[in-house]
Amino acid sequence: MPSLPVTLCISTRNAAPLLGGCIDSVRDWVSEIVIVDMESSDETLDIARSYGATVVQVPAAGWAEPGRQSGIDAATQPWVLVLDADERAAPGMQALAAACVAREDLAGMQLPRQNFQFGWWVPGSGIWPDWQLRLFRRERTTWGGERTHEGPKVDGTVEHAPMLVENAIVHHSFSSIGDWMASANRYTDLEAERLTGSGRRPSLLRLAAVPTARFLQDYVAKRGYRSGRYGLAVALMSLCYWLLAELKVWERSLAQEPPTRDAVAEAPIRK
Repeated sequence: MPSLPVTLCISTRNAAPLLGGCIDSVRDWVSEIVIVDMESSDETLDIARSYGATVVQVPAAGWAEPGRQSGIDAATQPWVLVLDADERAAPGMQALAAACVAREDLAGMQLPRQNFQFGWWVPGSGIWPDWQLRLFRRERTTWGGERTHEGPKVDGTVEHAPMLVENAIVHHSFSSIGDWMASANRYTDLEAERLTGSGRRPSLLRLAAVPTARFLQDYVAKRGYRSGRYGLAVALMSLCYWLLAELKVWERSLAQEPPTRDAVAEAPIRK
């Protein structure tokens, strides 16, 4: 099958160990590769150029979304497929993309994402199909990137791909709880900055309600309970993530007001 009129866009930061595998999963059928790099200091750019990729350099923001629009702007093909370096396209995505680009009435396709966490993919854990809008018409799409994990806005008809593993984005996520904790600590800093910047004030109600709602969403609404302890662990990690985010919003408020009426501020430590 000849190459499809699709540009692959990948956001990177020090992604040298992962980038080649991501590109190899689609290189036989995409027409163009665009790498949006956020100040990598390893061999990421050398690897990108070895594949003939166009490299767009943007400031390191701490998460991928602020650079997404730059990749879309640099693309020249009518359709764009967005992946991260730790993601791969399943073999069936080529046929799915071919069917999409042949349709004049379609502007975007939501793709299922197969998340491997701690070495395993568990379909009943509540994180499948984890729909991602990653295949879309370039001229009908904008990607704001003001929030972590924010998706694009597509003007036109968007459909969901068949919920099959062969159509999926294969995501090699966290290999350990330690990896997850390091990522969660970084992303909850960003969440807290965003929430504080939008005027969000801490409250006991939000501190209790938001993490609990996230847990119930993953464990009950998405039926994560079906996969036993694995599903429970996924739901608890979601609870912990949003608990950290809300606590960090509260932490930032301490610079303006004491936590309680009888609180005593810490004196500067002499060195």
